[in-house]
Amino acid sequence: MNIEILTGKTTEHLVPLEGTKFLIHKQMLYDFLRLQKDAAADGFDLKIISAFRDFERQLKIWNSKASGERQLLDDQERPLPFDGLSSTEIVFAISRWSAIPGSSRHHWGTDIDIYDGNTQTMESVQLVPSETIGNGPSAKLHEWLDAKIENKGAYGFYRPYATDRGGVAPERWHLSYYSLSRRFMENYTFSLFKKNIEENDILLKNVLLEHAHELYQRFFLNIDLP
Repeated sequence: MNIEILTGKTTEHLVPLEGTKFLIHKQMLYDFLRLQKDAAADGFDLKIISAFRDFERQLKIWNSKASGERQLLDDQERPLPFDGLSSTEIVFAISRWSAIPGSSRHHWGTDIDIYDGNTQTMESVQLVPSETIGNGPSAKLHEWLDAKIENKGAYGFYRPYATDRGGVAPERWHLSYYSLSRRFMENYTFSLFKKNIEENDILLKNVLLEHAHELYQRFFLNIDLP
């Protein structure tokens, strides 16, 4: 397995999604377009807000949160007081919402974040749970997806963060293409996870290494399966 694919340092496995700025894995393009077409037939404009994310982009997200430049949120979407948190608390707070650079599923091109373009603009999307349930602007799209995904992952997609397992916070907007992401996940070993932290300029590296095994188990392996 190509380590650069696993850690977001190549685009060789990707193709552009026509009419957008997004890259996705070439082997999932057909099924994604089928899903999008069928959603449109039922009145939804299923759009991507995030697809492939390279290592450098994920590093920028992580480091901006680890430095206090970017707001941290608690499980109720409320701002956390950065100055009142220990380094360990900061690492675990970030990990609830953002992957450690080099270990994001978005590196693989198999995972996408979606919304309903009929009810939200790209600029308005915040990727918070309240957008996808109840009266949220993309709730109806997700109710439609519920039926599709419960059918053993129709179109090949499922939600790896459907429920709160104590790791990554629930992300109904996050879809994963199972046949490919399963293979990537199986090849992403703990030794690779730790080596990735050691070799890159990730803020709070000492805390990440101290808690590496727990972080790997809780925030990488701990997902829902179809």
